[in-house]
Amino acid sequence: MRITKLIAKNYRSLEDVEIEFNPYYNALSGKNNSGKSNIIKAINSFLTHNYRFFSNYPVGPIDYNTDYPYWKKTKEQIDVEIHLELDRENDAGLNKFIRELIFKEEETTDSEKETLILKGKVQPDSKNTEIEVFYGDHQISDEYKRDELMNRIRGSESVLFHNSTENDEPFFLAQRRRDSLSSYLSADDLEQITKKKSTLERAVKKSLKKHQTEFGSLLGRLTEKYDVSLGIPSFNIDRESIQISLKEKGIEVSLEDWGSGTKNRTLILLNLMNAKRIQQSTNLNKRLTPIVIIEEPESFLHPSAQAEFGRILQDIAQEFKIQIITATHSPYLLSHKEPKANLLLERDLSSLHKGSKVIDTEGENWHEPFALSLGISGDDFGPLKSTIFSGTSDIIMVEGESDKKYFELLKLEKHQNDRLNFQGEIFAYGGAGNIKNNILLRFVKERFKRFVVTVDRDKSSDTKRTFESLGLKEGKEFIVIGKNETGKKCIEGLVPADILGQVYAENVELVQQSQENSNEGKDARSRIKAKILEKFEAENEKDNLAIFKDFYPIVKKLNKIFK
Repeated sequence: MRITKLIAKNYRSLEDVEIEFNPYYNALSGKNNSGKSNIIKAINSFLTHNYRFFSNYPVGPIDYNTDYPYWKKTKEQIDVEIHLELDRENDAGLNKFIRELIFKEEETTDSEKETLILKGKVQPDSKNTEIEVFYGDHQISDEYKRDELMNRIRGSESVLFHNSTENDEPFFLAQRRRDSLSSYLSADDLEQITKKKSTLERAVKKSLKKHQTEFGSLLGRLTEKYDVSLGIPSFNIDRESIQISLKEKGIEVSLEDWGSGTKNRTLILLNLMNAKRIQQSTNLNKRLTPIVIIEEPESFLHPSAQAEFGRILQDIAQEFKIQIITATHSPYLLSHKEPKANLLLERDLSSLHKGSKVIDTEGENWHEPFALSLGISGDDFGPLKSTIFSGTSDIIMVEGESDKKYFELLKLEKHQNDRLNFQGEIFAYGGAGNIKNNILLRFVKERFKRFVVTVDRDKSSDTKRTFESLGLKEGKEFIVIGKNETGKKCIEGLVPADILGQVYAENVELVQQSQENSNEGKDARSRIKAKILEKFEAENEKDNLAIFKDFYPIVKKLNKIFK
């Protein structure tokens, strides 16, 4: 199942909100006390009653006294409404229960997708939550049937919840159960393993009996006082846990080596594995696609590990066709595929109306969740915006559009052994001023698996401090472009002198204008760059590979980085 919409009025900080969820990956973001946890509580109050271990998320009926907004003077009704999409195949158990047992197939159609709407309301000072349930166009008005359906939903594994921040003892007891080996084995496998376990234990005990006699002789007279026996503890499958080692292709650091975040990350992955297992159950009555909710998956992880884990979670959500809802403060756990999947909440506690507001993150507001998480202004993103939603894993950042075209030409197969072997994105960042923000550049760097930024030699001093603060190494994360000669300290300095000479001779007036430190001078320099590129492309069309001679050393460095 998937949540498509949540509507809440007068529920805790959710005074009047409507949230539309992405089908697969969703990231709830916002400052502390903005309302993220209340969204999770609203979902849990409807879909489960099995989270007694998580003290921060008590699950139960809506309580008017504790759940009504404390700042409101007038008493109004609390309303919470959840829209769920059920898939005929992946949610077969719940679908069959509704169609065959609730409606007896009298009024329903066996469609691929169907909407299940759960509405809860609590009148002022009431202790009872009134529930209304709609399946497609039909309301389940019979109280017995409605209660049975709600018990079915809450008693099933409709939600798998992982709170990375919870550290009390019951939580860890729950963890040990969730990652136990026995919970991931079928009944047939358990039976076979139990038989083999008994055979192994008998063989070991038989071998130890010989050593028991030898050990007794060593004790000598003490055997008169002590009985000696050797044995082994029984192999208990429930005590054995599963360990996951996940290594993404092209990455040298395995997930297993991420340090203190390993346990947390492993439990999250186990929840996802468990969700997939439930989704693929051969028992149709139990087949359901759980919603996986994760509180702060970035906990204990370094930013580079957060970025990697964020990519993995988004890929798994898409591949498994499972809805993941994360509550996060990390920009690396925000969706880099769908801006609308980043659900930003905002709350002004200094105002009269202290309710949570959902900020639109589509269109021009795409950057709001990232700006909040990074602690920068939205205007700081500039042209780097498109790097965030790039679909590739590797990036080469170059200064301008003309630089990008030179590098694209180097990817042509005709260069053979000197060809640029690169499948990622070549991105023009629009001048050194756009990469001097070290917070933003660090985020872009960690956003990709492999990252290289090129900078013109005449601008390298402007970016030196930023690169040093990020620990970027020349020849590995950044490359200086151009020759250390007057007029050639940029990518055009790699273009053969005869091409440059022709362009300068044909555009004397433009060359003179380019010497001015003004907007006209800047425009003239851009026009000269365009004309040099035009001449260069004309020679390329003639398959004159000699013009690339000074570019090939750059290609060699890049191929080494991205091999």
